Amino acid sequence: MKELSLKERVLKALEHKEPDKVPIDFGGVHTSLHKKAHQDLAKLLKLDAKKAEIQDIFQQIVYPNEEIIKLFESDVVGVYPNTPDGWKLKINKGKDDFLDEWGNLWIKPKNGFFYDLEEPAMKDFTIKDLKNYKFPDPLDEGRVRGLRDKVMDLYKNTNKAIIMFNPTVGIWENLWFLRGFEQAYMDLVLNVKFVKLLFEKLLWWQKAFWDNALKEVGDLVNVVTLSDDLGTTDAPMFNPKLYRSLLKPLHKDLVSFIKSKTKAKVYMHSCGSVNWVIRDFIDCGIDILNPVQVSAKDMDSDILKKEFGSEIIFWGGGCDPRNLLSGSEKDVENEVKKRIQDFSPGGGFVFASVHNTQANTPPENMVAMYRTTVKNRNY
Repeated sequence: MKELSLKERVLKALEHKEPDKVPIDFGGVHTSLHKKAHQDLAKLLKLDAKKAEIQDIFQQIVYPNEEIIKLFESDVVGVYPNTPDGWKLKINKGKDDFLDEWGNLWIKPKNGFFYDLEEPAMKDFTIKDLKNYKFPDPLDEGRVRGLRDKVMDLYKNTNKAIIMFNPTVGIWENLWFLRGFEQAYMDLVLNVKFVKLLFEKLLWWQKAFWDNALKEVGDLVNVVTLSDDLGTTDAPMFNPKLYRSLLKPLHKDLVSFIKSKTKAKVYMHSCGSVNWVIRDFIDCGIDILNPVQVSAKDMDSDILKKEFGSEIIFWGGGCDPRNLLSGSEKDVENEVKKRIQDFSPGGGFVFASVHNTQANTPPENMVAMYRTTVKNRNY
C-alpha cells in the first residue's frame, strides 16, 4: 500500500479500515504528559522544555515540544476552545490555589504534582440554590474568538487529523466537581431530583457550547471529544442501572445533537473498567473509546477487540501504565507489541498511551513506548 498522508491514515482507521500504518496520537488532551515528565523526557533527548505551555491546569499537563511530537510521529493535532472573556485564571501564589469558572476551589499541596478539589461550588446547595445559580456563559464570545482561524491554520498547514477538545468535564463528572465526590454519590440515591435538575442544566450547557463552537469549526474538525469517567480499576463507578436511567439518555441526546452539527467522529473519554458500558456507548452513537485502560478489570485488549472492534474505535490502550511507570524498557516494548497486535487488525485503532504520562515516569520508558510503536506500526 502507498504511504498515506497523516490525516488520510487516521480517517481510514476511523472507518474501521486498515491504513498503511497504525495512526499515532501523542500530545492530546488525554495522551500528553505531566510537565515534570516532559522536562525529564526533553532532558534525555537534549531538547528545550522550559517554555512548555500548560494545556490542563488541574493535572499540570503540557503541550509537548514540537520536536518530540515529530520524533514520536503523531498523526493528530488538537485544539482547545479559549477561556471565556468572563473568567480569567488567577493562581493564588501564597496558597497555590484558584477558583475555576464554575466556582470550585482547587489547591496544589506542597510538593504535589497536580491540583486537588478543595471546595466544591455547590457543596451545600438546595434545589432552590441550584435554580438560582448563575452558570458560566457557554456562549461567551471569548470561547470561540479566533477559533476558526486557528483551526483553519491547522487544516491547511499540518495535514493532520484535527481533534476539537471539550471545554469542561462530562455531565457526571461535573456533578462531583460541583458537589464533591461523597456528596455526589449520596445525591444519586437520596437527592435524585437535584441530580436530574443539575444534569438537565449541564446538558443544556454542553449543547449550547457545541452549537456555538461547531458553527465555527464543524466543517474542519475530524473528531469531537466528550468525557465522563464511569469506571474504577475494578468496577463501575456506580450501578449500571443508574447510568442507564439517569445519564445514558443525556449522552445519547448530546451525541445526536453534535452529529447534527458536524461529520466529525465523537470520542468519549471514560477511564477504568468500562467494558460494561461499551454497548451503551455504541447505542448512544459514540464512535471512539478512550483511554482503553487495559490493566483494569475486563479490559483485556484481545477480548475488547473481538467483542466490539467492528463497532467502536479504540483510541489508546497502547501500554499498561504499570509497565510504563515501573517496568523495564523491554517490558514496555513487549507490551506495545501486544497491544498493536490485538487492536490493529481491521483498523479502528489509534495508538496512544493509556492516559497522560505521569510525573515520575522514567523517560527511557516513554521513548521505548513510541519508538517501538514507530517500528511496529506498518500493516
